[in-house]
Amino acid sequence: MQNATAPDPGRPPGPKMTIRVYTVTHEGVVTEPRAPVSVPHDYVPPPEGLGTQLPPCDCPQHAKAGTAR
Repeated sequence: MQNATAPDPGRPPGPKMTIRVYTVTHEGVVTEPRAPVSVPHDYVPPPEGLGTQLPPCDCPQHAKAGTAR
């Protein structure tokens, strides 16, 4: 037996979340609905790439040798 929560037998079929996207003018008027985006129950997002991380801090406190970030 695995140490995990039992799946919900009452989970409805279909997506876990649906996001509706709209094109809006700078006045806030909806001009065009876009296609909805559905997220399935078993979706696991990919890990963030290194391109989304900030560079290390250069302040004097963190620039000291041996100071862990």
